[in-house]
Amino acid sequence: MSLQVFLYAQFRGIERFVSGTSENSSFADRSLWVSMLTEVTPRGFLAERKLSPLLVGYAGGGSFLLLLPEPMIAEADAHFTTLRDSIAASTGGLLELHWTSTENLGTWPNIWKRLSDGILRKRQTPLGHLGAAAFNPNPVAAAEVERPWEGLAARLTAEFSLQGEAVPLAPVPGADDVSLTIPPAAPQDYGRTAHGRRTWGLLRCEIDLAAARLNLADSAENFQYLAVLYKGLVAGELQRIVSAMPAHSGRVAIVYSGGHDFAVTGAWDALLGVASEFHRVFTLFSGDLPGGKEQTEGTSVSGALTVAEPGETLASLWKRNQEQLETVRSSGRNALALFDRILDWPALKDAEALKVRIRRLRDVYHCPPEVFEELEDFYGVRGVGDGIASPRARRRERSVDRPWRFHSRLRRLAGDRSGSEFERQWRAFLGDLIGRGQVQKQLRPAGKVALDWARLESGWRGQD
Repeated sequence: MSLQVFLYAQFRGIERFVSGTSENSSFADRSLWVSMLTEVTPRGFLAERKLSPLLVGYAGGGSFLLLLPEPMIAEADAHFTTLRDSIAASTGGLLELHWTSTENLGTWPNIWKRLSDGILRKRQTPLGHLGAAAFNPNPVAAAEVERPWEGLAARLTAEFSLQGEAVPLAPVPGADDVSLTIPPAAPQDYGRTAHGRRTWGLLRCEIDLAAARLNLADSAENFQYLAVLYKGLVAGELQRIVSAMPAHSGRVAIVYSGGHDFAVTGAWDALLGVASEFHRVFTLFSGDLPGGKEQTEGTSVSGALTVAEPGETLASLWKRNQEQLETVRSSGRNALALFDRILDWPALKDAEALKVRIRRLRDVYHCPPEVFEELEDFYGVRGVGDGIASPRARRRERSVDRPWRFHSRLRRLAGDRSGSEFERQWRAFLGDLIGRGQVQKQLRPAGKVALDWARLESGWRGQD
């Protein structure tokens, strides 16, 4: 009986490869191709050798884990070496494939430590396998290299079209009936379904410290169970939210869903609903994770929702969204970056409630626009895009050093209005915006989000 060996592989440079284009169609092709590489590569290797697909312990999110008999390791090294060289040539070195292997000896924490150390060594020496050839002065010309991702999304969409109508989100069967979704080639079209301002956006969410939670697994079985659990939650629940819920169906599309993160594009207002619903589902799910509630890793979600500027491409929007997501990570995680603000998830509901009050004051009681421009002025930052914030908000900043002046200033701008209902709405609005205390000196972040939210939803200042 031969010794069993774990083989662990990672694709590195996915972010820079996917965002290395300015065309929406090329972005969709690259995203789909990377997803197919992660899912199909390990299963295709096993299928060619008539090995059981159950030997795939995990595949997704840019990595995969295989359990192989020891005699197969040399063949696996040769197979993945050819694949690595082909990928490096096709992508100009942007996308890298690293793998390592170790015997199934000892406890799982020790096995995983050896695998992690092996991958780290490969990442730190990306040209080590080339030797002197790394200094070859005559590399292969770019025109001679095949780019297998070009036109991939369009070809698969045409293949799975129904009765001559293109299906923008069609399952892509790979080895072992793996299903993927085809990213949209023209995400700006979803902006036409938005309520208020006709624009689109990008939502990205990730499970915080999911890798750290996997590292705490005490057995291979628990590692595989947790990895598949994360992947199933992201893929399954996201597909349900996007396709099955009437508020989102036909208005958003999945760009990708990995092992512990995902990206969705579509109408900006529908993306808000997707973010809120996924966080609600994940909160219920995280309470029953294996390992007990004393382990806090992998139990929260961070996200960033970015609204596109006029004429912006998905690749450009992706880069802006990535910067905002990095800000959330560095700010403590478990939050959402929205309209140039970082909100804890409970504050999103507060912002929505405040947005309703703002729209009521505007639409029912006809408060003049100067009231809301003054609020932007107090926040002292630009809004969502150049067409959202008022000119005064972009020119200068103002702090609420004297809250009573702030109250009186807004009340004068609101005009001479009487009635108990208006006064009740007005006091509740200011209380939610600034806080109930009379010495509060900072506006709540949810207030700025609510202002931009109401402005986008109602299409003020002549916006569609």
